[in-house]
Order: sequence, then C-alpha cells, then structure tokens
Amino acid sequence: MLLAAVLVNLPLAHSTWTNHRLDVDGLQTNATVTDVRAIEKSGTTRYYVTWHFEDEREPEYSTEVTRAGYQQAQSTDELTVEYLPGNRSANRPAAHTGSSAVAWIITGVADAMIAVMVILMLWVRRHQRFEIMATADVVRCKPPEVVEELGGDIVLVRGEVVEIEEGHLVLTCLGRRIDVDLGDYANPIGHQQYAEVRGRRVKKAR
Repeated sequence: MLLAAVLVNLPLAHSTWTNHRLDVDGLQTNATVTDVRAIEKSGTTRYYVTWHFEDEREPEYSTEVTRAGYQQAQSTDELTVEYLPGNRSANRPAAHTGSSAVAWIITGVADAMIAVMVILMLWVRRHQRFEIMATADVVRCKPPEVVEELGGDIVLVRGEVVEIEEGHLVLTCLGRRIDVDLGDYANPIGHQQYAEVRGRRVKKAR
C-alpha cells in the first residue's frame, strides 16, 4: 500500500516541485514552434503547441498553453519557454496553463481509494482475529483446520502453530489468527505443526 501511494503521488509531486524550481531558478529563451492546435470540446477551447529548443537535435515537446501563448506561437513561429539551468528537459512555456485540476482530482481519488483499502484491511485483520483462554493442554492433531463453537463461549481450534512465547501461542486457522493464552496449561507442539486447543473466547472491551 505504501508503494502504491508513492507511485500514485510521485508524478504530481515531481511536477509541483519542478514548477517551484522553475519559478525560482528558471531561465527563459525562445523556442522554435513546429505545430499549433486549437481543440474545442464541450464548448471549451484548449490550445497546444509543439516546439523544440534552437538545437533541432533536441527532442520536441507538446504542451498546453494559454490563448496568448497560442497566438504568439501561431504568428511568430516562436514560443517563450522557461527551463532549468543544466536540465533543459525540465521546462514549460512561459504562457503555461498552471497545474491541471484533473491531475489533482485523479490523485485525490486514488489516495482516497488507497485509504479505503487500508481501512478495510485493518478491519478484516481485526475481525478475523480472536483470542482464547486455554482450558486444557494443547495437543497434537492433523488437518483439516477447524474452528468449532462448543457453546458457552468455549471454542475448539485446530490450526498451524506460527508463534510460540512463554505462556502464549498463536495459531492460523482458516485464514484467521488465533491468540491463545495458555495460563497454567502446557504446549508441547512446535512451530509449523498442527495443534488442537480448547478454550474460552476472550471478549474485548468496546
């Protein structure tokens, strides 16, 4: 989830940081225009200019610009652009349109989805985990895994041992994690072996 959050936010964070550096350290030059386009959609016109720096061996860039930037490019075949010293690939037209609201919306929606997934994961882990107080010694058993309600908060669990501590045992059973408080009872079963535990559910305070 952390990796997903980084990947989702990285493009917008990088763009924001680059724009900040251009605001502070950017230099200006006139670039050569190779194409201009005005695209009308849903009653709104958006303007795009394709350009390159004076060295034709450098790559071309296609960027959305303001109407004024479009008119400059169309009438003069030049476009005023800003770039970072020593890194001309970090650039933007001086007549740029600013940060895209769509990018912020998409990133916000993706972050919200990640947050919901984290909450669901925590909820599932919380509700698929329970604790029992042993009422007998732990004994060896064989699969299949079982969680059997015996009534009166007494439960019988058969599962694989994944953690062993002094007076404490953890089993996995049917995708659930069961914490066992042994009390005065013994556990002769080792790690990654199947064990049967009979005990009373521990009710959590709400």
